[in-house]
Amino acid sequence: MKDNTIFGYSWEEIKERQQCKHVNKKVDTTKQGDYGQDPLGDGMHKMVPSGDIVTTEEMMKRLGE
Repeated sequence: MKDNTIFGYSWEEIKERQQCKHVNKKVDTTKQGDYGQDPLGDGMHKMVPSGDIVTTEEMMKRLGE
C-alpha cells in the first residue's frame, strides 16, 4: 500500500464512519463562482454550479487547488 489509504480513505476515517462519528465537510455555497466538479473523462470536468466544461488545469484554478 503506497499512500496508506484504503479506497482513498485513511484507517481513522474508516473507523469514524463505522462508529457513525464521521461528519462530512460542509460546502460553502454562498461564495461566488464554482465550488465543485464532475469528471467527464479525457481530462475534462463539468463545473458546479456554472455547468462549464473545462480542462483539468482550469478546474484546479477555479477551485484553488
